[in-house]
Amino acid sequence: MRNLKLATGVAILCSTLAAGAAYADSATAANCHDMAEQVKAALAANAQSPNYQEAAKEQSNGLSFCTESFYQYGINHYSHALTLLGANKS
Repeated sequence: MRNLKLATGVAILCSTLAAGAAYADSATAANCHDMAEQVKAALAANAQSPNYQEAAKEQSNGLSFCTESFYQYGINHYSHALTLLGANKS
């Protein structure tokens, strides 16, 4: 019974890691760069936005995550910045 639980645990861990790796591969440094450019343009175009400061923080967080190769997290922050500024991702 103990071996069965151990085998089940290992199988779950492996499938979780594989799914995480596949998810991470869907976002790339190029995606981060594209989003960074969109956010930069949106910030420049919306300097008077009441959400400007929060969007700038999201831009900074996005840059930090992308720099550390956590591309999907970075893209999520950039996307949130665009939402705060009322800009659509393209």
